[in-house]
Amino acid sequence: MNVYVVAEDRRLIEALRISNDYGSVSSISKEMIAVLLMEAEERENAVSFDSVFTDSDFPKQGPASASDLWIVSGECLDIYEVIALRAHYTAQTFVYLLNHAPDFMVLKTTQSLCAAHGIRCVMPNLTPEQVAREIGRLCFAKELPTSKVITAIGALPQLGLTSSLLVTGMQLARLSGKRIGILGLNGWNPGDIGIKYEAKYLDELWGSLQGRQLQGGELVNKMQQVASGVHYLAGNRDLKKLYYYHTDGISWLIEKARECFDLVLIDAGSYPDHALSAQSIYAADLLLVQMNQSQAAKEQWKRMCEHILNPVFHLESRQAMLLFNRMLRSPDMENEKQLSRQLDMPYVGSIPHVPGFYRSEAEKSLLSQQWPEYDKELIKVCRAILHYYGISMQPTSDRSASSVASKSVKGSWLRWVKPLKEA
Repeated sequence: MNVYVVAEDRRLIEALRISNDYGSVSSISKEMIAVLLMEAEERENAVSFDSVFTDSDFPKQGPASASDLWIVSGECLDIYEVIALRAHYTAQTFVYLLNHAPDFMVLKTTQSLCAAHGIRCVMPNLTPEQVAREIGRLCFAKELPTSKVITAIGALPQLGLTSSLLVTGMQLARLSGKRIGILGLNGWNPGDIGIKYEAKYLDELWGSLQGRQLQGGELVNKMQQVASGVHYLAGNRDLKKLYYYHTDGISWLIEKARECFDLVLIDAGSYPDHALSAQSIYAADLLLVQMNQSQAAKEQWKRMCEHILNPVFHLESRQAMLLFNRMLRSPDMENEKQLSRQLDMPYVGSIPHVPGFYRSEAEKSLLSQQWPEYDKELIKVCRAILHYYGISMQPTSDRSASSVASKSVKGSWLRWVKPLKEA
């Protein structure tokens, strides 16, 4: 298969060549495409356009080049130009690299046009290397490698996402003996409330991330050790800097964390509209969606799915589970089973409301507190994660959590978790 790339990105072309999936990789400029389309319009009934380009410049039309692949960037051609180009190369495969559109309807319209004309598309907010992997998945049915990344996203802010994720990381390390890294990639909240944080923040690493200079050993030294085997990097404090983070830099940070830790937990916050959350969601094997019983949370989650998560991240094809927090038991309020059915997602845990939570938050002692019912539910979450990756529990931890383990194994939620071998 020969591939023709209409994109001004040398890293993408290099990544395609390194993959060794193609016979040749040729770069085609948008000026050449403009000439081709102009000639096509003037000579609508012509059989060939060889008078304009040599054999080395362009693929021939017709069945002889049916195995060729076109990769077209939205930064070079709009969707209507791609449709016009495809009309002259109907036998070949076309992949369109979508641009980030502030208006989700523009993105959905473009996706619909791609589907109508048999054009495959790759979502925005990806690095060139990630784009090359996505094209391999689309064209050759290649499976994406296991990333060891679990991303938590909240339906609303202030649901206790960061605190529950920190305790989850501590429980994972205790149960499995694995090294756990926790990254605060909520661009609107650094995630340092309730703990005595003394290490570096994400915004302090901005320069070394943008230049892809930060190394794994340096990253660990800049994180705070919150428990044995558990390190935490608090998130962004500078709101003005939020949209200055690039996909390359955040992808680099996640990659360095994967090198240093056995599992990486990411706090993606509740606004998935920037590079921090985009890379967090793309890199994740498993998504934990945190929810409460409020109508506002349900409505906001539905809007988030409709506007961003489904059209951009294809949430429906991802392994995602609900984690409820601050749950109250009352006949006037919906329980976790009812909410799970309404949202059409399995749930993995239901953390109860803890009356002393806010006091411990003010005292910055969240990580030293022990609430039996709270811990019991988070152990369920940890068992689901360990089952997902095929990681066995430590014998001592298994005995200490035996009462919880015997109950959670029988729970219906476990059957929803897809195990990954050799993770």
